[in-house]
Amino acid sequence: MRKIVFGLLLLSLLLSCKSQDSKEDFKGTWIEVQKRGNEFLIIDCGYKGEDIKIVNDSIFENGIMESTKAKIDHIKEDETGISLFTDKTEKTYYKFLFVNKEKGLAKWEIKNYDLPIVIKYFVNEVSAHRIKKIKGKKADCVSNDDVGDSVYDSLNLNDENVLLVEDDNCISLLDKEENLIIERCFDNCNVKINHIKTAGLPLTIISGHNSIDIEFYKKGENWVSNSVTYFKSLPTGEEKRTKQIEVSLKEFNFDSVIEQFGDNDISNF
Repeated sequence: MRKIVFGLLLLSLLLSCKSQDSKEDFKGTWIEVQKRGNEFLIIDCGYKGEDIKIVNDSIFENGIMESTKAKIDHIKEDETGISLFTDKTEKTYYKFLFVNKEKGLAKWEIKNYDLPIVIKYFVNEVSAHRIKKIKGKKADCVSNDDVGDSVYDSLNLNDENVLLVEDDNCISLLDKEENLIIERCFDNCNVKINHIKTAGLPLTIISGHNSIDIEFYKKGENWVSNSVTYFKSLPTGEEKRTKQIEVSLKEFNFDSVIEQFGDNDISNF
C-alpha cells in the first residue's frame, strides 16, 4: 500500500511539474519564420532575422531595423493562447500559441496600444534545425545599397503583391514574379509601412514633426485613398484628425493634403 501511495504522489508531482512547464513554453528565443501555404520556412537573407526572446519577466523583440524591450506585467491563459501583457490596461500584449509543438512552431499575436494587431510565426531556437531554410529574394529581405545607407522594408499583401520601401522615401510594388507594378518617391518626406493585413498600400508619410496615415487602393489605372489621418505636433502634444478626402498616389503632395485639414484652425482637432 505504501508503494502505491508513494507512486501516486510521484506521478502527481511529475504531472504538476509538466503542467507548470507547459505554461512557460513561451520562454526562450524564437526565430521568425514565413508561412508559405501549409509550409513554414526560414528565409535566409544573409543577416540575422527578427526574433523574440523571453528572459525571466522581460520581452526582447529584436527587429531588423529596431529593437524593443518590455517588462511582463501579468499573464493570462485561455483556449486562444497565453497572453503576456506589458501594461495593466491590457492594451499591449504578446499572445503565444503553438501551431506545431513537435516542431517548435508558434503563432505570436502582437498588439501595441492603438496599432493594428500583427500576427507572426516563430520557431523556438532549439528546434530551428527542423525547419527548411531557403535563400530570400529581394521582396523577402531588407538590403543595404552599394553605399550602405539605404534600407528596404517590405510587406506581403493579401493579393500576393509585395510593397517595398527604399531610401526611406520611395515605394515600389512588385507582383509575385517580382515584376514592377508601380513606384513613387516622396520629396522631403520619409515613408514607413504599416504592417497590417490588406490588399492596399498602408503607409505613414512623415514631414518634419508631422505625419499622415494613408492607405491607397487600386482604382482603375490609379491608386487612390478616400481617408487620411493627420498627426500634428503641437507644444501641448500630438493632435490627431481624420478626414474623408480623395488623394491620388501619383499626385500626392504632403503640404497640399494637410491644407485640406484647415491647419490653422486648431479648434477643429
